Amino acid sequence: MASKSPNMFCGTCGRRSKSTKAVKYCTDCKDGLCSDCVDFHGSIKICASHHVIDVNVIDGNPVIVNKSCDVHPDMVLEYFCSDHDTLCCRLCIASDHRSCDKLLPIEVAAKGVKSSTMYEEINTDVRILINAVNELEDKKRKGMVSLNNSKAYVQQEVKTLKKQLQKRIQEMEEAVMSEIDEMHTNVSKESSDDLEKICDRRKKIQNISEQFESFTTQGSDSQIFMFIYDIKKELNCNANDFQELLSSQNDVSLSLKESDLLSVMKSFGSIEIKKSCLDIKYQPFNVKQAQYLHLQRKMLTQFKVDVKFKVSGAGIAGIGVTKENRLFLCNQSGIDLFVMSDKGQQLAIIQMDGVQWGIAMEEDKNLAGITLPGINSIQPVDIVTMKKGQLIKVPERCNGIALIDDQIAVGCTSKIYIISKTGEIKKTLDVGINSIYSISVGLKHQLYYAQAYTGKSTLKSVGLDGTVTSVSSENTYHVIDVKTDRTGNTYLLEYKAANFKLFSFEDKSIKTILTQKDGLNMPYGFAFSNDFSKLFISNFATKEILVFLCT
Repeated sequence: MASKSPNMFCGTCGRRSKSTKAVKYCTDCKDGLCSDCVDFHGSIKICASHHVIDVNVIDGNPVIVNKSCDVHPDMVLEYFCSDHDTLCCRLCIASDHRSCDKLLPIEVAAKGVKSSTMYEEINTDVRILINAVNELEDKKRKGMVSLNNSKAYVQQEVKTLKKQLQKRIQEMEEAVMSEIDEMHTNVSKESSDDLEKICDRRKKIQNISEQFESFTTQGSDSQIFMFIYDIKKELNCNANDFQELLSSQNDVSLSLKESDLLSVMKSFGSIEIKKSCLDIKYQPFNVKQAQYLHLQRKMLTQFKVDVKFKVSGAGIAGIGVTKENRLFLCNQSGIDLFVMSDKGQQLAIIQMDGVQWGIAMEEDKNLAGITLPGINSIQPVDIVTMKKGQLIKVPERCNGIALIDDQIAVGCTSKIYIISKTGEIKKTLDVGINSIYSISVGLKHQLYYAQAYTGKSTLKSVGLDGTVTSVSSENTYHVIDVKTDRTGNTYLLEYKAANFKLFSFEDKSIKTILTQKDGLNMPYGFAFSNDFSKLFISNFATKEILVFLCT
């Protein structure tokens, strides 16, 4: 790998033990060239087509493209097969590409690459990815700052809790001390009252004792005898009163019954790690769409009817197709939404809140959004559980619908509204006087739209800035449904003339693919399978679905 341009030396001179500063860099040779060697390099026949750039644009990472074949490492990639959308060497051609129609030298296939759809897609994907990773890095750095801040915050919370606990303990101490004082006062008073009663009882008994002793020492036997009978009754009363007083006495003291606070409170609390997803708006490149891209590059030229089946009592407009080729058929003649196989087997019926028209599939979220024109609403449906969701209100009668990023484009009369999935209007695009029956999102987020009651017209699209652009110079008539593919081609359905047409991105022409002779009879809607191997068209006049095999 070359060094930064100020220190880059000529590789040719270096191999001759000379040190000459490079002024150019050959991206094919991966070598620096001085002014003399540039002329010599260009005069060599094998180097004549090499890509030479100014050395000043090299910043330590020169343009290096691997030209070796992955399958045959000793061979150089020289050709591009558009049928398989792959680079190949001569051995690859001999083994795997003998029957391919379009094999071009890489130099020929690469002409105009900067204006190609593939270049635009890769450019967009790189830009979106770098923006997302920059946003992720920025949020991660902010998250680390927030993590450090959260540590200090939690530590402060612990200190605050400690102060609160200390304050609470102080309050608890004061409360229990006050309770001790109050209880001691009450118990002391009771003990004092009891002591007073005991003293009074002692005095009465002491008086009886003194009288008995006096009579015993000074009285005659007859006097003592008479005194005993006289005092006997009083002595019994005092004995009974003393017995009652004795039974009510207790030895009283105060003690502390500790609470279980210390055993319960083992810590200030637990420390938790909180995690939340970073809100990075990034939609990864759809790998499956990349796999289908080479299939779409090869123009669909043959359409053969596989099956036809009727949907009893239904007038089918919009058609949604899942990866497994389950069909969600919008019924504009009743409230039943039909779910059928691509062979016509009925799988389910979902009773919607009104008649349906358009459908937009969001398979990565197992959802479909369906317009209900009669009640000015969009109704989500879970395509796995077959459950309908809450209505999303639209300002007026709506038909066409498409998903653009994480928002909904819905077609009404002369307007396309860009709304959130909660119904909040983000933009209003004015596109003409008639109703928008179908919407499809182009490669650059432009919206192609169909207005069935517009007679002669050209294919048009509208940008998110409101600019309306005529895409084709050729006229179309009463277009009721429109869809684009990943290569920029646009398919059109004319319901009165019963024509299915293709606007080619390559030559900007409109070709008629299917007509009434192929079974079309007032068609109202169409859809391709995800791999573009099948085309489904709904005939309103005959109430049937036509399934074509596409090659």
